[in-house]
This record gives sequence, structure tokens and C-alpha cells, in this order.
Amino acid sequence: MCNKITEIETSISDLVKRNSLIEKSVEDIGGLLDTVVERCTSNKKEIENMKRRNTEIERQIENDNLKENFKQIEHSLLDLRCRSMKNNLIFSGLGFQQNENCEEKLRRFMHNELGIEFHVELGNVHRFGKPGLNGAKPIVARFLYRKELEAVLRNTNKLKGKSFGVNEQFPEEIETRRKKLYPVLKKARHEGKQVKLVRDKLFINGKQYQSTEEEQNIASEYRETLLKNNQKQSGASPPVPPRPSILMSNHV
Repeated sequence: MCNKITEIETSISDLVKRNSLIEKSVEDIGGLLDTVVERCTSNKKEIENMKRRNTEIERQIENDNLKENFKQIEHSLLDLRCRSMKNNLIFSGLGFQQNENCEEKLRRFMHNELGIEFHVELGNVHRFGKPGLNGAKPIVARFLYRKELEAVLRNTNKLKGKSFGVNEQFPEEIETRRKKLYPVLKKARHEGKQVKLVRDKLFINGKQYQSTEEEQNIASEYRETLLKNNQKQSGASPPVPPRPSILMSNHV
């Protein structure tokens, strides 16, 4: 009888131990599952972040492509505008009269002031833009033949010291860049260097000029000097002084 009770107690003890082991295994499995769930949650968040970053990168690439395409379109439009103005010259300082004939006035000017003896073939000739200090708007003229335009430009040295100006026409963006190059061009020319200004690119001794901070300061001082001189002259109401004439071809 005692042996049977002992066996039963031993069996119960073994069952309790096994149950404890099972409970511990279940706890371990539960902990492992918690770890797996945490890792899955972390991986899910990381995947979502990667998707978000990928979307942002795709959008950035798309924006960059759009910007690049926009720049190319802008460049193409600017090039077309330059080409459309290629045979145009702007004449400043010519006085205004009521009921004037701009073409006849311009032809007299080219003959009397520039010594142009041949008949120049012209397209549209009209005044445009803002009035100068003499109250007259500049005259823009379209030349049918580039060679005749270049012949007129070659004779602009005869206007030195006078209140007239003759210049090629460019879009405003190009003209702004050219104005920044005028002081550098004058300095290089004064030093006896070969200079050539093509649209908004300056070549000195055959090499394209790249601006430096020092030269930008020189250009800024030059523009300030011109502005001060114009302000002084405006008090006496003299004719508008011409900008520096650039006797260069506008080949594309």
C-alpha cells in the first residue's frame, strides 16, 4: 500500500515537473513570438520608410527632369529670339518730330553720320522702348542683308564723341549679360588684346572669358560711374550717351 502511494506521489511530482517545463516552453515561445512580432513591425516600418524615400526620390528625379526640360525650352526660346533679332540694329539719340518718317530719318542719319553711300535694304523701321534723356525713343531697324548691317557697324567709330549710339538688338536677358562684359572688353581692348563678343560670350585672345570676383567688382564700379555721369548730365538735359558699340558679328 505504501509503495503504491509512493509511486502515485512520484508520478504526480513528475507530472508537475513536466507541466512546469511545458509552461516554461510556452513562455519561451511567447517571448520568441513577441520578438518576431517586434521585428516584423520594425521591418514593416522600415519598408514603409523605404517606399516613402523611393517615392520622394522618384519625385525629385521627375522634378529634376522637368527642370532640365524647362531649361532646355527656355534656352531654345532665347535662341529663337536671338535669331529673330539677328538682323536688327538699334539707333539711339535721333531726335523725334511729329509725323516723322522713321525710315527716311534713319537713311539720312546713316548717310550723314556714318558715311553710308549705298542703298540699304530695310524691313520694318520704327521707334520702340523707353525715351532717352533727349525725350526720344530709340529706332529699331531690320536689315534684309547681314552684310549691310555689318557695314553700318564698321562705321560706328565715326560717332565717337557724339550723342548717337548704334548697337545690335538682343533679348533683355542677353543684353544684361553683355553689359556686365563691357568693362572687361574695354580693358582687354585697351591692353591690346584681341576681343570678340558673340551674344553673351566674350572671347579674349581666342579664349572664352570666365568672370572672377575682382573683375565683377570692376564691372560694378564701371556701371556706378556711368550711372553717376548720367545723373549729372540729366541735370543739364543733354542727349543720352550711347552704350559702348560692340563691332562684332552675331553669328549663331
